[in-house]
Amino acid sequence: MYRYSRNDFDRVLEFVRGLYEPRTPAAFSDHLLSSLHALVPSVFNGVVSVEVRNAKQAATSRTNPLEIVSPELDEIATRYVPKSPIFAHFERTGCREFMRWSDVQPLPQFLRTALYNEVYRHLGVKDCCSLISLSTPTRLEIVGVTLHKQIPDAHRDILGSISPHLRQALRLAHTTAALIEMAAIKSGLNSPQRGLMTIDPDGTITMETAAATRSLEKFFGQRTERGSPEPLARWISRSEDSLRNATDLPEVRRPLVIERAGDRLTIHMLSKPAQNFLVLEEHRSVIDPAALASLPLTRRESEILAYVAAGKTNPEIGIILGISWRTVSRHIEHILDSLGVDTRTAAATCALQAATL
Repeated sequence: MYRYSRNDFDRVLEFVRGLYEPRTPAAFSDHLLSSLHALVPSVFNGVVSVEVRNAKQAATSRTNPLEIVSPELDEIATRYVPKSPIFAHFERTGCREFMRWSDVQPLPQFLRTALYNEVYRHLGVKDCCSLISLSTPTRLEIVGVTLHKQIPDAHRDILGSISPHLRQALRLAHTTAALIEMAAIKSGLNSPQRGLMTIDPDGTITMETAAATRSLEKFFGQRTERGSPEPLARWISRSEDSLRNATDLPEVRRPLVIERAGDRLTIHMLSKPAQNFLVLEEHRSVIDPAALASLPLTRRESEILAYVAAGKTNPEIGIILGISWRTVSRHIEHILDSLGVDTRTAAATCALQAATL
């Protein structure tokens, strides 16, 4: 594993701090590519989307430098990028970690592929580090950092160390987009499911919506003199200190999750130097199966779907209901067929929508 020099550590820490600033997904991708270009040497960085079920088609959505991939070359890449070493490795293993192409396919072998000769040879690229930043049943989104030779171990290790932060920050970017959409809707900031707060660096709350007030009272109760409940203030302080005073690469900034009487509050924090933004999202952690009566399911299937929506695994559901995990799996297969969806996540969304009608 690469041992950071003081200069490298300072650059990585500054990179990580920048990831957690409020941005939409599009702005996040632009920031990410430019900051990656400054973090490690590269020919170019890019974001590529691969449509898994559409004959495995690909398209380059963003690059840095912007003009390096011509429309003609991007059209060729559409056919060949799904045959990349990383995509093949993902299909075989499901691995989403940041990795170097030359770690999964020897460079001499890669140089004989159509992908290299039709695409990367024209760009002067012989190796790439890739991270699958988004993965759904139909689409993968891959962030790549390319070089004209094999990427050094030091650079691979730096990229590997920041990749968990990158994935978490991308999720926060989607939260920011939802927040912006919410604010654009009339009375959106009074949504009972999502609240917003702003907090100064000294911990003083400078703004909170009615939904945030309700959530704080429901899940915390007492507040400090600056307005924040003590557990929330401690979490904010730890999160900030992990980035501000780090002597090693900080841990990924996880949301604060609190459960009370079947309800769950998830708090995300986005940071700028002068102010922190907190997004509070409240959900039922366990849905009452009776609330799913509108769905075409049996009573047992409604029970199981309620636990799926709560994030329980098949073995956990089996233990709770006193049945085998294989029986749970068969029920879930029938649930997916009955709802006309392909994944547990989609089924859980149906349950949450039905429960809030």
